[in-house]
Amino acid sequence: MKKFYILFSIIILTIVYFLFFFKDSKETIKIGFVGALTAKYSDLGNPMMNGIILAFEEEKFEINGKQIELIFKDDKKDEEVNKKIVNDFIDQGIKIVMGNVTSSMSKISMSIINKHEDMFMISAASASNEFSGIDDQFFRVHVANNAQRFDSFTKYIRNNNHKKIYGIYDPGNITYTKDYLENFEKSFISNGGENFIKYAKTDENLDNLVNEINSLNPDLILLCANSVDAARVVQYLKMKNIKTQIASSEWAMTPSFIENTGKYSEGIIFNIDYDEHSKSEDFINFSNKFREKYKIEPSLYASKGYELARVIIELLKMGEQTELKKNLLIKKEFKGLQDTIIFDQYGDVIREFNTFKVTNGKFEKIEWWKKRV
Repeated sequence: MKKFYILFSIIILTIVYFLFFFKDSKETIKIGFVGALTAKYSDLGNPMMNGIILAFEEEKFEINGKQIELIFKDDKKDEEVNKKIVNDFIDQGIKIVMGNVTSSMSKISMSIINKHEDMFMISAASASNEFSGIDDQFFRVHVANNAQRFDSFTKYIRNNNHKKIYGIYDPGNITYTKDYLENFEKSFISNGGENFIKYAKTDENLDNLVNEINSLNPDLILLCANSVDAARVVQYLKMKNIKTQIASSEWAMTPSFIENTGKYSEGIIFNIDYDEHSKSEDFINFSNKFREKYKIEPSLYASKGYELARVIIELLKMGEQTELKKNLLIKKEFKGLQDTIIFDQYGDVIREFNTFKVTNGKFEKIEWWKKRV
C-alpha cells in the first residue's frame, strides 16, 4: 500500500509539474528557407529573406496559436550543400520550404521534396518554364518563362524595329537563363521577329564577344544573367564602344546593377512583373515598413519574398501545415502588393508586366503602348 501511495504521489506531482511549467507552451511550426545568402547571387537571397522576416513579424511569429520558427540556410550555389540542407529539413520534420533563389538549385531541391506529398515548396524567383504544367509540390509567386512573360516585351522590341538579336546567358543557372532566351525567341518569332543570330555565354572571353557582335551586327543584345555578371559584361561591351541596344531579364534588375554598371547602365531595358513606382496602398505600406526596418529601399526580390510569406501565412490560417498545397489550389487567388496573385492548377501564377528603361540612373517605367520610345 505504501508503494502505491508513493507511485500515486509521483504521478500527481508529474502532472502538476507539466501543467505548471508547460501550460503556456505552444506547438512550433518550422519553416525552412534554402537559397543564396552569400556570393554573387546573394543580391536576390538576402532581400528575399528580409521580406520574409518582415511578413512573419507582422504576425508576431504566431499563427492560430502556433509559434513560427524560420530557419534560413545558404545553399552556397553548391548542389551537395543544397541536398544536405533539404534532407536536414526533412529530418527535422519541416513540411514547408521556401526557395531557391535560382532555378538550377530549385531543381535540386524539388528532386527531393517532390517525393514527399505532405511537403510544400514555394519560390520567389525560380522562373524556368521547365517546372510548368507539372502536378508536384512546387509553387512560385514569380511568373514562369512563358508567353505571358514575353508577349508584351517582344512586342515592344519589334515596335522599336529590333529584328536581329544576339543572346548572352549565365551558364551557372542554365535551367533559368537558357530557358529564358529560348522562350523569348519563341515569343519574338510569333510577334514577327527572327531567330536569334547567336547564343553566347557570360563566361566566354569578352573580347571574342565584342568581335562577334561587331561582325554579326545585331539590332539588340539580350542578356540573361545575375546582376554582377550582367554589370561586368555591359561595362566591357560599352567600354569597347558597342553601341547596340541592350535588354536584360529581370534577374539583373537590382540596385546593385546600376551601382556596379554606373553610366553604362543608361538606356538598358527590362521587363518585369513588378513596379517599384507603384501607387498601391499595400505596396507603399510595405515599402515604408521595409525602409524603417532595414534602412534600404525594397527591391523586387524583397517584395516577392514578402508576398511568398503572406501566401504561406494565409494558407496556415486555413489549415494544417501538411495541407498547404490542397488549400492553395482551393483558394487560388491571393492579394499581392501590387496586383492579385492567381495560381493555376500547377502552381504557376498570372501577373501584370511592365517595361522599364534605365534613365538618369533609375529604373523608369515605359508606357510604350501609349507613346513609342
